[in-house]
Amino acid sequence: MSRSRTSRFGERRRIPPQWLARALSIYPPLLGAGIRVVEFSDDWTVCRTRLRLTRWNRNQQGTAFGGSIGSMSDAFFAILLMNQLGPGYYVWDAKAEIDYRSPGTSTVYGRFEVPRETAEAIRAEAESGSKVLHWFETDLLLRDGTVVAHVRRQVYIRKKPEGR
Repeated sequence: MSRSRTSRFGERRRIPPQWLARALSIYPPLLGAGIRVVEFSDDWTVCRTRLRLTRWNRNQQGTAFGGSIGSMSDAFFAILLMNQLGPGYYVWDAKAEIDYRSPGTSTVYGRFEVPRETAEAIRAEAESGSKVLHWFETDLLLRDGTVVAHVRRQVYIRKKPEGR
């Protein structure tokens, strides 16, 4: 999904956070897994997601598929960082580590955060043009606070060469 558009006059316009949340919620890979993007904060520091347990994403034990739980964290740290840094940077997910801790017996909630201070530190580190690999972590939870999975995502960041 593109996070910005070009107007008919050639300048890039940013897609508002809530528009992106709605678009991602109907994006077939997320929709098929039962994942909904609840919100992106207006300052692109927080994203919240939800995985409702349905007959389409249950495994043989009646709990959420591990793949659906893992997909809840795919790209959200990168999207937050990409929108804070702006179009002058390459930002990609590089690695993921998921520690499944308890079954997803009901709706699973995700909260992803990239504080402004972290984004600015990454910007400063990437200023030379060298790659930056940064790990982000979060827990995916049931409503009662039970940790379903602990997720670590490594994000690749590099400043784009001038003129790109």
